[in-house]
Amino acid sequence: MISKRLEYLVLLLAAFFFHIFVVDYISFWILAFLLMLPLVSLLITVLAMGGATAELIINKVSIQKNESLPIQLKIHNKHLFLTCMCMVKLTIQNELLQQEETRLFFMTATHSGHTVEQVISSRYCGMIKCSISELKIYDALGLFSFRKETESSYFVSILPSVYPLMAMSSKIQQDIKNNIISRTVKGNDPSEFMDVREYRDGDRLARIHWKLSDKYDQIMVKDFGDPISNDVLLLFDLNGNSDEKICGLLDAVYSISNFLIKNQITYEIQWYDSVHERAVLTEIAQNNDLVSAFEAIMAKSRYQKQSWILKNCNNACDYKPYSVVLYLCSEITSNSIALIHKRLAGSRINILLVTDVPGTRTDLTVLDLKNIKENMSNLVI
Repeated sequence: MISKRLEYLVLLLAAFFFHIFVVDYISFWILAFLLMLPLVSLLITVLAMGGATAELIINKVSIQKNESLPIQLKIHNKHLFLTCMCMVKLTIQNELLQQEETRLFFMTATHSGHTVEQVISSRYCGMIKCSISELKIYDALGLFSFRKETESSYFVSILPSVYPLMAMSSKIQQDIKNNIISRTVKGNDPSEFMDVREYRDGDRLARIHWKLSDKYDQIMVKDFGDPISNDVLLLFDLNGNSDEKICGLLDAVYSISNFLIKNQITYEIQWYDSVHERAVLTEIAQNNDLVSAFEAIMAKSRYQKQSWILKNCNNACDYKPYSVVLYLCSEITSNSIALIHKRLAGSRINILLVTDVPGTRTDLTVLDLKNIKENMSNLVI
């Protein structure tokens, strides 16, 4: 824009000196024309600017990592005979990792419209916000510019990769099918008879033990046992110190989650929301539940320096025992290992460490980022 103004200034000075040295009508009208031209251009631009609009068109709400996402950027002018030059700034922000990319487009706003198609992809998962962050209108000479407010944005979920768990142990399903029945907590499992007592107001008629009622000449009811577990709990902490660790950990969580859904295993997933400073517990029964949970997980920056889910593991973990507990993290200490075994005593606990430092440990399972697909395929819990 500065170069355009310099060019116009040089041209104006040339016309001015031409008029001084050549005094006639031609030099006068040339000078007058050059003086009036910016005003005419400004007037046309102001009128055209009122009808100029820019919008984004995105037809997908979620894609996988490295999948292409087509984006259409459309600019239009509602005035039939007026046009203007526009500069559109497209901003693409990963809200999970706080990464941002900008792209500039120079387009002409006409009544028929002008559309540019772009393709974006991401090697990292996260909630992507695509928005028109700036719309600037230029006159035809490039001497004036105006900013115009515009609201056009879309959120797209970049979901983690799904790795097949080829060697996953069938014990996880056997534990769920063979839940041990509580001998101390009364519940509603009719398959496990626990005790007989006298009828009390509010007892269900289906629980009446008719034979014993007839024998003792009073109404007797049956108490049933209650399963001691609530199936599977999936815990994780986003405590990695790099984008690769964060996304690798979410790849592992998402792959295990898909395995459980595929095998029709209802489970609960819990993570620590560092933005609102609270633990979030969600039941997952189908793929829509999983996608909704991950949209919440990836919505804001979740970087953590400590294992907050363990330190803030609320009472939900204390009074709801599970058959299997899976805890995933990128960094862990011996104290954290002791803490999770203490908080979730009675459950079969599996700790998965997603790291870029390969190695073997007896107290947990190491998932090497460089070979995570192979490690997930050979995972046995």
